[in-house]
Amino acid sequence: MTGADVVDVCAEMRAESRVALAVHADPDLDAVGAAAGMLDLFAQLDADAALYIDAGVVLPLSDVLLTTAEVRHGQPPAGATLYALDSGSLERLALTLDDRPARIVNIDHHHDNTRFGDLDLVCADASSTSQIVCDMAAGLGLRPSPAAANALYAGISFDSGHFRHDSTTAHTFECAAALVRCGAEPTRLYKLLYETRSLASLRLWARALDNVMVAGAGRALVAVLDRSDYEAAGAGDDETEGIVESLRSVVDVDVAVLVRRVARDGRVRASLRSEGFDVSAVAALRGGGGHRQAAGFTTDGDPREVAAWLSTELDARLSTASS
Repeated sequence: MTGADVVDVCAEMRAESRVALAVHADPDLDAVGAAAGMLDLFAQLDADAALYIDAGVVLPLSDVLLTTAEVRHGQPPAGATLYALDSGSLERLALTLDDRPARIVNIDHHHDNTRFGDLDLVCADASSTSQIVCDMAAGLGLRPSPAAANALYAGISFDSGHFRHDSTTAHTFECAAALVRCGAEPTRLYKLLYETRSLASLRLWARALDNVMVAGAGRALVAVLDRSDYEAAGAGDDETEGIVESLRSVVDVDVAVLVRRVARDGRVRASLRSEGFDVSAVAALRGGGGHRQAAGFTTDGDPREVAAWLSTELDARLSTASS
């Protein structure tokens, strides 16, 4: 990210009067954290801003990190600038647009971002979009509120794997420290993000492990969850967090995948994680994308058939990749 990019976006933000925010489909905590941070900055700039999502979209921890007044369903108001956050393309937004907005500002950290905005601030080496929002707060000379600081810290922690992914840099810690000075509460947030697992979620984890397919001569694990697994465990869609990361932690495993059917729309979502293998290239084959080490896609069909396709694809790719 260059200083000129931040300066350009900050200048754009200062000139706004009405703004619509949007995040990527199947939003995660980085998307929610970045949105909460941007809403706070726009409030300080006296701009009318809200986060727009389609009906039925679930925003994780929105009851803690956002207020209901900040989230709206339906089309953004005419004339509002759309700020797309943490989304690699316009098509991946959790908002179905009837028409392309007159102006789009695209803020993201995915390396495969399609640069779909009229103004693109894409920083592929940032740990998270929440980190980029922290840089923008500094560029604006604004101090995030304690609530926004908590949301941004949660977004950075989540997308950096709690400060352990390769994208974590000294600047990531500097942003986290600045947020703590603004009121973020690391201990409370850690418990909220990582120590609130239900018994039903543990049962769901067990079913995922029972369904694991081994691919690539043991270098890849592909787990599958269908609706019957959720029903048997008594778990909801939001209780799969951490499964794919745990699979990746198995010794000698380079790639881990979780394929699951989502109740909200009945579609199949695949989440891919790796240590060094480029899983975004695999996700792109099904219209998805993401980071080299964390990517995903959404598709139709049977989750076990999707998992079988992934196993075959990973068999072929890992057989030619270096160990």
